[in-house]
Amino acid sequence: MSVKIRCYRETDKLAVDQVVRDAWIELASVMSGWDELAPRLGALTANANDVEIMVAELNDKIVGTVGYVAPNKPKPDFFAPEWPMIRFMSVLPAGRGHGVGQVLLDECIQRARRDNAQLIALHTTPVMEAAQHLYRRAGFEMVRHLPDMFGVPYVLMTKPLDESNATTQLKN
Repeated sequence: MSVKIRCYRETDKLAVDQVVRDAWIELASVMSGWDELAPRLGALTANANDVEIMVAELNDKIVGTVGYVAPNKPKPDFFAPEWPMIRFMSVLPAGRGHGVGQVLLDECIQRARRDNAQLIALHTTPVMEAAQHLYRRAGFEMVRHLPDMFGVPYVLMTKPLDESNATTQLKN
């Protein structure tokens, strides 16, 4: 089975929202703020005008999604405005082990390079162990701890895209 990546279409809204919910539901038991987070899981498609959303398909079924927020698009203030950002990487359990997360991550990195970004950023929580492993393997490094969100710690991670300028681009 090969993973097919394509751009989000408005007709994908319900399926993409369901993928995000189904991918994140396993965190409900470890996030004391789950009741606050759960209503926000539709934020990816709700912000489709400011986010490039990609979907991953296996056998013509959407099994993963991610948002790419380009430089100078709205994002949380702990990201520098010029940093592109990865948002709501979500892979259904049925899509895991097929390289879906890697392909979605690679697509975001390609878009950041397209936008001539010096680095790409994301925020994540250590409770997402598989995602942390994927990000570290791809060259992301933790920049700093962020305030807890939804009852769990979060970290800011970046990946330099131009090795010569990487350390000068980090926001303190």
